[in-house]
Amino acid sequence: MKNALKFKKQEKLKTGNSYSTDNLDYIFLSEQGNLINAGNSDKTWSKFLRSLNIPHKKFHALRHTFATKQFENKTPLKTVSMILGHSSTEMTSNVYTHVLRKEKEKSIDILSHLKTMV
Repeated sequence: MKNALKFKKQEKLKTGNSYSTDNLDYIFLSEQGNLINAGNSDKTWSKFLRSLNIPHKKFHALRHTFATKQFENKTPLKTVSMILGHSSTEMTSNVYTHVLRKEKEKSIDILSHLKTMV
């Protein structure tokens, strides 16, 4: 995060007075401080994946992967919800319940294993 903010500050200094001040609350902006065109991001993302011979995945899949990894590493639901900017933990839970389900199944498997040891 610090690097992104540092980069943004450098871009603003390079551009000078022509840097847009309308979007200062955003971190990732164009070199002129404007919102990034989603179409350009999609094209760049697709080109990047092709260069690595990786089958196309929507860019949004990164967000899903991030959240999944957070749950797998026991990050609290409230923390993940806040990071993702969801309006409620219920929303986060509804979107990522499959991850929570896997954790429950893993827990049940452990209990079953312990039961057979007794």
